[in-house]
Amino acid sequence: MEYPLRLKVVALLFLTCWFSAFADAQTLSGFTRNDNIPVNGTSVPQSLAWAGGMNFLQYSEIDLDMDGTKDLFVFDRSGNKITTYLNLGTANQVSYVLAPQYVYQFPVLHDWAILRDYNCDGKEDIFTCTVAGFSVYKNISSISTGIQFQLEESLVLTNRSPNSSNFMGNLYVSTIDIPAIRDVDGDNDLDVLTFSNGGTQVEYHKNMSMERYGVCDSIEYIVSTNCWGVFSENISNASVSLNQSCLPVPIAELHDDTRGQERHSGSCLECINVDGDSLTDVLMGDVGSTHLMMLHNNGTVNSAFIDTYDANYPSNSVPVNSDIFMCPAHIDVNNDGKRDVLVSPAAPSASANKLSSFYYRNTGADDSVVSLFVQDDFLQENMIDVGEGSYPVLFDFDSDGDKDLLIGNYGYYATSGQFQSKIALYTNTGNATAPVFTYTTDDFANLNASQFGYLCMMPTFGDLDNDGDKDMLIGDLTGNIHYFKKSTGGPQNFTLFAANFGGIDAGDYAAPNLCDVNRDGKLDLLIGSMNGRVKYYENTGTSTTPVFTLINSTFGGIDVRQPGWFSGYSTPLMIDDSGNYSLIVGSERGWLYKYDNIDGNLSGTFTLTDSMYISWREGGRSACAIADINNDGLYDAIIGNYAGGVSLFLGDNNVSTANVAPESNTSFNIYPNPAQDEFVIEFGKLHTTGSIYTVTDISGRIVKEGQLTLQSTHVDCSDLSRGLYLITVRSSTGVQSARKIILE
Repeated sequence: MEYPLRLKVVALLFLTCWFSAFADAQTLSGFTRNDNIPVNGTSVPQSLAWAGGMNFLQYSEIDLDMDGTKDLFVFDRSGNKITTYLNLGTANQVSYVLAPQYVYQFPVLHDWAILRDYNCDGKEDIFTCTVAGFSVYKNISSISTGIQFQLEESLVLTNRSPNSSNFMGNLYVSTIDIPAIRDVDGDNDLDVLTFSNGGTQVEYHKNMSMERYGVCDSIEYIVSTNCWGVFSENISNASVSLNQSCLPVPIAELHDDTRGQERHSGSCLECINVDGDSLTDVLMGDVGSTHLMMLHNNGTVNSAFIDTYDANYPSNSVPVNSDIFMCPAHIDVNNDGKRDVLVSPAAPSASANKLSSFYYRNTGADDSVVSLFVQDDFLQENMIDVGEGSYPVLFDFDSDGDKDLLIGNYGYYATSGQFQSKIALYTNTGNATAPVFTYTTDDFANLNASQFGYLCMMPTFGDLDNDGDKDMLIGDLTGNIHYFKKSTGGPQNFTLFAANFGGIDAGDYAAPNLCDVNRDGKLDLLIGSMNGRVKYYENTGTSTTPVFTLINSTFGGIDVRQPGWFSGYSTPLMIDDSGNYSLIVGSERGWLYKYDNIDGNLSGTFTLTDSMYISWREGGRSACAIADINNDGLYDAIIGNYAGGVSLFLGDNNVSTANVAPESNTSFNIYPNPAQDEFVIEFGKLHTTGSIYTVTDISGRIVKEGQLTLQSTHVDCSDLSRGLYLITVRSSTGVQSARKIILE
């Protein structure tokens, strides 16, 4: 599906940096998100091929396109990744199409995100994790403005002593847990069920909006009880004890986020009704269980009492059973007016990452749910998904003149914490101008079947022995590099020539890239790693017998770590941009960094020309493959992420950048970036006092403008919704410069 020109222009303005590609005219090119290059699975076309994969999911409903139909919002704990889908289904039909254009309208979210309509205006708002609790973003969307959110509550509070001292404290939800945010007592405002800091009993935070104002437009909570349902969960496993005493929660212990995580290992809750009695029953998952539990409420509206439970829900069908921490969502998947149940694990790197999206159809009524198992790969079945971690390479493996797609991974979760790392192959069964990628194998060159035992395989290809075909280097989790020579015979025939080649130890999560760095006709080696930097190994051998010698452990001064973070997970890719090198480096936070000023400066510091290159919302631990896959003379890009999938961006030269100075120019700087309530514009030699700045949102609307009155001008952005903006500064002589900034 190709998006309308209006959306393409918006994407180009905000999500791209322009660079020269190999073309006869050597035109400047940007990138446009696209998913119209066909991909075939094992038997059928994969309609969601370029969605970016799925691992540990939280599902919510929201009307994205204002057409009156609830669409699908998916938040993945792998890299805090957001994916949006339009619902094209009719009654009793499941039909979702990828709609990535809406992703950029959401603020930066982390750990958990649930969409609920708290003010009864028919538009879902965002409830999401923040330090020691959660925050709320109000949905202020309209047909004219599209999807928009503004921060309503930075930290939601609750009255923990409503009958005595009226002590207001944060409504604590750990970063691990997922609360139930539903109308528990049937009065139309949203209440909260969440495990206490001690981790054994459920707190009921009642919303007093209806009681105090008669309308459901406020977020005002009191602790109604510290032990909703009068049950407790075992602190060390997922077993439940009924009819337990309700112990008071010491106020002094309520707000210690670190201590709470130590004591409460993780649970998730969702409200459901299984018997039509108007009482709230609960589905519960736990980090200590592979199953989902249904707790039946036989109390009253104001006094819940759990009398029975189904420890293997649903016992009438195929029960939920996957590796630990299965978490439910209650939404209408098939458009029949009855909410179904979607289930996914919530334990990154400790649970299923391939078959991890369970769909249970409701064959009962909306208020009397009967769950029937349908599939364990909901949406996943239609997308490229290689488990955990995705490291794409575009390489003509079969020498037929077109680019094929190979994808290394961290691994497919097997069992008991074990992973199987593989390289998937999608052969280009189209041609050099009209590519079609067809799944061929999930174990290229039989690397896994040969039991080499490498974990986190990241491949790169190049002719290392000068025999006319390309050999393969694989980086692994331990920092070692393994050399496989291309053998005679089939195109997948590679033979291990040297394990731990050259004794290289590049640091954990070695991400190699073969390229002629110093342009001496021999392939050199760049290696990224967990520490966020890039190492440069020069080939001091020959074109037939390479010897990689470490020259620089901090090549170009590159460091893609987020400030204050220990890790960065750099993945380098050198590209030749019309005779000049550019280095694209993926990172832990998912941003792609573009560095220039490389040629003739190998021992110096490179220029960071873009810290959000191509896109910034494809998921964490990004890795990029760039090549001209449709022979139009423009570079195209495929971006992998830790959710195990890939996103496609085609080269597009429809945007002129003649009047926009590149980010490498010292025209102006913005800091901090990301920003919160304020940022500073500091101008350089191209701009002076009196230059005009504008702040433009993702839809192209100017939301703020003014003059640079001082060399360092402070701009208040507290009134703006969180997300991506373009800052443009225009001098009196017409020189225009642009920067991207994130508000979070």
